[in-house]
Amino acid sequence: MDTESFYFKGAGSIYEVIPEDDGIYTVFKDGIEHLQLTHLNRSKWVRIDYKTDLPVIEDNEEVEAIGRVILKSLNKEK
Repeated sequence: MDTESFYFKGAGSIYEVIPEDDGIYTVFKDGIEHLQLTHLNRSKWVRIDYKTDLPVIEDNEEVEAIGRVILKSLNKEK
C-alpha cells in the first residue's frame, strides 16, 4: 500500500494509523497496538477480531471516529 502511517490526537490519546493490505488499518493508541479496522461499506467502519481475522459488526463510536479521521487523511492525499 502506498499510503504512509500518520498520527492524530483524540480523547486525550495519541493514535498512529498504519495502512495494511486490503484496506485494513492497524491502530496504535499511546504506543500500544490497540485494534485493526476496515471500511465495511461506504458508511460503516468495523474492527477486526484478532483471533478470527473477521469483521465484528457492532456499534463502536471509537472505531467510527478513527474511521472518519482515516477518510479525512485519505482525502487530503488526493
